[in-house]
Amino acid sequence: MEQIKRSNQKAFGVLYDRLSENMYTKAISILCNESKAKDIVQEVWINFWERRQEIKNDNIEGYLFNALRFKIYNEFRNSKNYSILRDEYIKSYNENTASNNIEENINLTDTEKLINNGIEKLPKKCRQVFELSRNDGLKNDEIAFKLNISQRTVETHISNAIKVLKSNIVIVLIFTLSNF
Repeated sequence: MEQIKRSNQKAFGVLYDRLSENMYTKAISILCNESKAKDIVQEVWINFWERRQEIKNDNIEGYLFNALRFKIYNEFRNSKNYSILRDEYIKSYNENTASNNIEENINLTDTEKLINNGIEKLPKKCRQVFELSRNDGLKNDEIAFKLNISQRTVETHISNAIKVLKSNIVIVLIFTLSNF
């Protein structure tokens, strides 16, 4: 770290080579989006280089992974669309997973259980509307017609369902991130 503080790019390169792949792997396992994972890891490294002389932490690996954790958390917190729900999450996960990593499969199963449990806890009508939308792929006007309710009521039910599911996912992600 002392070499990096003195702007030694070779020392920075050695550190980057040693940690960047693990950081990227961790980011993609949480975000399930290669592009965002690359961007966030890159932002962490850029910020680290820019702030190198201010950093007083001797555990550089811990510092970098903690910075990564906060960047990912901020990505989720600032995202306007948390639709990392069931099908979208699974589709993205499958596209980005080349290996059959047991830990990743467990995380997927846990996430799917979390989402399914959240859906089961929704009020009956809200759950019915959400499932028609997400599982059956019906549009809001089709759901309204099928259930004999207004389109605005359909939108409200879907919005409420997503809010509940988002909060459940964010709580678990925060717990997961705090443990990595």
